[in-house]
Amino acid sequence: LHVHNRPAKSLFSVQVGALMGHAASAESPRRHPAATIKITGSSPRASSSSSSSSQSASSSSMNFKVPRLFYVCGAAPQDLVPWTPGQRWKRSLGKAPASISKSRGGLVGLVNMGNTCFMNAALQCLSHIEPINAYFLTGKYMEELNPNNPYGTGGNLAKGFAKLQEMLWQRSSRSQTPSQIYGTLSKFAQHLFRDADQQDAQELLAYLLDGLHEDLNLVKMDKKEREASPSKSPPEDPDEEDLRLAQLEREKGEEYVAALTWMRHLLRHKSVLVDLFQGQLRSRLTCCVCGHQSKTFDPYLYMSLPVHYGMRTLEDALVHFLKEESLTGAERWRCPNCKTHVDAIKKIDLWKLPAVLVIHLKRFEFDSSTCRLRKINAKIRAPLTIDLSSFVSAPQKGAMVYDVISVANHIGHAGRGHYTATCRHPVDGRFYHFNDTDVYEVQPDVDEIITKEAYVLFLMRQDSTDWERQSISRPEVWPHNVSRRNSLMLPAVWEAVGMQPPPPQAPDEELSPEEAAEDLVLEAKPSRDEEAEEDSDQEPREVVEQAEVVHEEQEPRAHDDDDSPGSQIF
Repeated sequence: LHVHNRPAKSLFSVQVGALMGHAASAESPRRHPAATIKITGSSPRASSSSSSSSQSASSSSMNFKVPRLFYVCGAAPQDLVPWTPGQRWKRSLGKAPASISKSRGGLVGLVNMGNTCFMNAALQCLSHIEPINAYFLTGKYMEELNPNNPYGTGGNLAKGFAKLQEMLWQRSSRSQTPSQIYGTLSKFAQHLFRDADQQDAQELLAYLLDGLHEDLNLVKMDKKEREASPSKSPPEDPDEEDLRLAQLEREKGEEYVAALTWMRHLLRHKSVLVDLFQGQLRSRLTCCVCGHQSKTFDPYLYMSLPVHYGMRTLEDALVHFLKEESLTGAERWRCPNCKTHVDAIKKIDLWKLPAVLVIHLKRFEFDSSTCRLRKINAKIRAPLTIDLSSFVSAPQKGAMVYDVISVANHIGHAGRGHYTATCRHPVDGRFYHFNDTDVYEVQPDVDEIITKEAYVLFLMRQDSTDWERQSISRPEVWPHNVSRRNSLMLPAVWEAVGMQPPPPQAPDEELSPEEAAEDLVLEAKPSRDEEAEEDSDQEPREVVEQAEVVHEEQEPRAHDDDDSPGSQIF
């Protein structure tokens, strides 16, 4: 309906106008076999006489004879069938029932609007993630839309993506033109559509994930409040903050510090994108003089893994990403303990894995001899089911086995290539290749799905447990091993929400020793490189001294959808 942001006459308006008797004969389409559509609710307004309008307004149910040509724009009523997403994603569903086209649902190509194959490939990959398309198709996004977020697009990106889901899943035509989301992206991310040149699919994905997050962010803050929030403002003295966190880790463990950092992140960022796509990295800097370690725990939406010609597997790229790095010479680090620049060892670790893991293979590098980007065409092999347990450094709540569900591919050379997508259909489980408007099935063979052109991989965790929405007041659903009634974390939660905890109350029923222990301690297991330093005989007494029981009914709670000022950060 739109070409390069220039609106054309809507086929829908032409058809409805013809049906109501107000379209010019020159605009009327050829006669086609008709079908009946029953419209329930408010009747469409007509620009005719007031009597016609009154008659339409008074009718709660109308039958129209719709030409078959109308189905080019949308699926015929009999083509839409109910669709029930996986039970594990029930918390991402809205109130509207989900339905898809039984003939083309999820198998619709996208028109290239002029070097937009990079956009089409990225959109297809993201649209074939089951909890994402279910979230939009059932209208859940409208319940969580944050159009007043100064860091979003006024809700336009989320609405455009919702329209795209309708086009891909509820239309019966072979291809659609993604005009609305193209217009929004080209307006708010002009750098991605500069001079109509070919751009990078990973850069667009990064913007799309972040933009959707801000449009759907449940935390309501203006710019001034955001800049003053604990998750945004840097500490006054970085050295003192670093030493304070090191002391806190010695007292309560790494998992506590990681969970505390995650809580501060949720104070500002809370959306379905955070729940599904964000994990946590641990970054360590070790002083080669005094041995002091500085650690930070940072959220990530995707991982960018280096690719070299000597690499053969995804495991090689992961090992390289996680290996230690020496900081010497001009890269020396200022140790907060030594108060001077020293040689140091840098190490990044995977601390928490998300439900959907996005892996970017860095195939483009700068060639100093030509002063241009060049592409590394190494074939990175990986199975369709990947066990990541050997690459993480902390206990995980969910499974560490992932399935490859989508791949964005880059064919050709740097700057003048072509993008396609290979996606697993969430309904039939088969893989399909999307090359702009062309869509065809591919064999579920690893060499057909992960080729030498693989550029961005989408992995989904194999897990039968229900997926949860996160909030400040529910630390038990964070990716960290935190008890629902954990008294070590609760004081920090109370402080974050600006409330005073009630006096402790005895539980209604006597707890078992295992339940009591769960209430008293952070359920953290040692990380791979953490040694047990405490005497087991002393541990129970020390734990009791650190905390007192707070009954779960006294835990601060608020409904996730409550937008009132007092509960906006929950």
